[in-house]
Amino acid sequence: MRLTRGADYGARGIMHLAAQPPEAVVLVKDIASAEGLPESYLSKIFQELAKDGLVRSHRGAKGGFSLARPAEAITLREVIEAIEGPIALNRCLSPTEGCEFQDTCPLRPVLAQAQEQFLAVLDRTTLRDLDVQGLSNLPGD
Repeated sequence: MRLTRGADYGARGIMHLAAQPPEAVVLVKDIASAEGLPESYLSKIFQELAKDGLVRSHRGAKGGFSLARPAEAITLREVIEAIEGPIALNRCLSPTEGCEFQDTCPLRPVLAQAQEQFLAVLDRTTLRDLDVQGLSNLPGD
């Protein structure tokens, strides 16, 4: 499985936002500039993050984006799924797809276990954990 460029940009953008003082409102162009990301694409990604309630959009002269919840209350899984949708290592594990062989396939239980462990890491990793100063203290280390 490979994360899309959108998930990568979204994670980097929201991590930048999380590193700001609480309640800070930051322009997408400033985030894009600081992180070396394309502004127009990041703007679309931040609209998805806002739609899922991870960031708050502020209009007007002092407009921009802020975190909708504290950094320790937003998981990496939430960020990725806001941009990409539900994570599934294979279609048989997707909540919307499934597979005609899923009841008899010997590969499915192995993939299910791998997905469960992968999602557990994403679920226990918050934006606060990803703070640059906290990289050596990731959950599970």
